[in-house]
Amino acid sequence: MPQQAPGWHAEDIKAELRKRYGSLLRLSRTWGLNRAAVSNALHDPAHSIPTEMRIALALGVRPQVLWPDRWDADGKSLPRPGKQDRKAKPVAADSQKTRAA
Repeated sequence: MPQQAPGWHAEDIKAELRKRYGSLLRLSRTWGLNRAAVSNALHDPAHSIPTEMRIALALGVRPQVLWPDRWDADGKSLPRPGKQDRKAKPVAADSQKTRAA
């Protein structure tokens, strides 16, 4: 089975974006996004697929080249963990307090 190419490191993507467009905050604001949208998309696969696509377009690279673990060879997004997977589960003591109230 052929091994998947590693893709770009998040710091390399950030450096290239900064060279071309300035700060990530400025780029997020230029795109009308939340101030941390670009940074979040770089580090957390559960974040915005459209932001990943914008980053790839801004760099002139296909998203599957940047993140082969997030995009298939045809350019389709692979399944991602949902936000519900990142939420902390309530501690048993907290659950008991809720029921008692």
